[in-house]
Amino acid sequence: MSDHEPSRPRISDIALLAGVGTATVDRVLNNRPGVRTATVERVRAAERELALTGARPQLVPPAPAGLVLRAFLGGPPGFANEKLARELRGAARTRGVLLQVDFPRRTDAAAQAAALLACLEDGTGGVIVQPSEHPLLRDAVMRLQAAGVSVVSVLSTLPGLPALPYVGLDNRAAGRLAGQILANLIGKKGKIAYFFSDAIYRSHEEREAGLRSILREEFPAIEVVETLSTNDMPDQCFRLATDLFARRRDLAGVVNFAAGNRGLERAIADAGLAGTLCFVSFNLTALSRKALIERTMAAVVHQDMGQIAARAVSALIALHRGEVPVLRPVPAELILRENLRDTEEL
Repeated sequence: MSDHEPSRPRISDIALLAGVGTATVDRVLNNRPGVRTATVERVRAAERELALTGARPQLVPPAPAGLVLRAFLGGPPGFANEKLARELRGAARTRGVLLQVDFPRRTDAAAQAAALLACLEDGTGGVIVQPSEHPLLRDAVMRLQAAGVSVVSVLSTLPGLPALPYVGLDNRAAGRLAGQILANLIGKKGKIAYFFSDAIYRSHEEREAGLRSILREEFPAIEVVETLSTNDMPDQCFRLATDLFARRRDLAGVVNFAAGNRGLERAIADAGLAGTLCFVSFNLTALSRKALIERTMAAVVHQDMGQIAARAVSALIALHRGEVPVLRPVPAELILRENLRDTEEL
């Protein structure tokens, strides 16, 4: 054993980082009942982070008085974006700032850009955006930043804007994780297809690149036979998947990088493939949790919306003070039937 192993984190430090009392931390560390599952996970996560970094948590300074934030997430809202919106509102309340969430249509770049640019006239102090990859969005973000309005991107980012802070997954790494779990679940060989949202989010392209890279490097016996664009719409997912399953009875697995899981689940059930076709998706929701239990879905690569919201709001407050936020990717979680989260967390 090394003489230089880090000491165990202090209970008071864990409590400060997790946002709970020391008595709650004591109950969790000693495995005593009476603490909600979500709180237990938050305490354990704080303990792991402090043990890993050896750092001491810092007291969070109050936000500037009167700061008003806006968040623009892809609409129409799905389960994951609705969850992120709730978490953003909660994070803003915790920090004592006002925050309004809007859902401009994700396929309408002009509407998204107009919504962002309206913040130049209404006193908005900072903007959180889930940006589609389009020149209009890039220009709108640059104009906001040039006017002194801080902007943070979440879930996906925009290339060519190195000064735009990003909060979310390392999406290439998440795509590799999806490819690795799919490959192992189907026996490292076979034919697969994947679904994505064409020309909307950079994150989907990065996930696709990650999946292809790990298949090329480690699983050469797996062949990608079809790629299908869904525009994040469940009905379109259902139609495309129904046609796919009718034509390709030799498929071993599918991955959905985007939204629209309900359509895929329905098509899998209708084709009698539940439990035999390996389906990997992104972002755990109450409905994908149900699909995991029913074996319609095999695995979910998940990102914690609570962490993303808290980091995004904190980053905007830091930028508003003239500070440079230190951001790192939110860790990807692999969710299977055996480690499901409680519905109260979703």
